[in-house]
Amino acid sequence: MPRHEPTICASCGEPLGAVFFGLIDRPERYCPDCIASRPRCATCGAPLGNQHWSLHDGRRQCAACHATAIYDPHAAEQIFHQTVAALINQFGLRLNVGVAFRVVDAPTMAQIRGQGGRLPAEGADILGLYQRAGHLRTIYMLYGLPKLTFRTTVAHEYAHAWQTEFCPLLHDEVLREGFAEWVAYHHLRWIGCDLAAQRMINAPHPYRPALEHVLGLELRLGAAGVIEYLKRAE
Repeated sequence: MPRHEPTICASCGEPLGAVFFGLIDRPERYCPDCIASRPRCATCGAPLGNQHWSLHDGRRQCAACHATAIYDPHAAEQIFHQTVAALINQFGLRLNVGVAFRVVDAPTMAQIRGQGGRLPAEGADILGLYQRAGHLRTIYMLYGLPKLTFRTTVAHEYAHAWQTEFCPLLHDEVLREGFAEWVAYHHLRWIGCDLAAQRMINAPHPYRPALEHVLGLELRLGAAGVIEYLKRAE
C-alpha cells in the first residue's frame, strides 16, 4: 500500500501547509512554527506536543520517548545485565574486574562528569558515562531514557570499560569512540533492531565518522580482527 504523508503537525495538531519538516527516520511531520518555537524533547530532539512529560531534573520528554522510557532502577539494572550478557555472547567482551552500575539524574551526571575524565565529542549528549576511580569502576546511566537508547548507551559505555582492561595503551580517540559505537551498532543488529543500527550510519552524529572508520576496519579484518587490532593499538 502507498505510504501517505501526515496531514497535521505532530506537535500542535494544526493542518500542515506546503512547507513542513521531519526528523530522520521518523514518520512525524512538523509545521515551521513548531520547529522554530517549540521546546524540544530532551532525548530525541522532536518539538514537544501539548502532551509531554516533565522529569524532576528539568528534562522534558515527548510522548514517543516517554512510552518506552526506563524510570524504574530495578528494570534498568535488569536491562543492563541483559545487554552485558549479549555483548559477552556476541563478542566475548568479558571483564576480569566487574563494573558497577548506577542510574542517575541529569545534575548528578553533570557532577560526576565534572570530577574528571574524557570530554565527549562536541555536540554529543552525555547519556551514559564510564568512570574509573582507583579500583572502583562504574557505568552511570541517565534515568528516563527510552529502552533502545538505554541499551545502545550501555553497550557503548561497556565497550569503554572493556578498553580499560584490554587496551591500556589505546589513546587514539577515533579508535576509542569508534569501537564503542561499533559495539553499540552490532548490539542493535544482534537484537534485531536493524533500522536503529542503520540510523547510526545515516544520521548526523559526532561519533559517526569514528564508527565508519571502525566499520572499514571490519571489512578488512573481520569482527574478531577488529578486537585484536584494538588490543595492539595505541
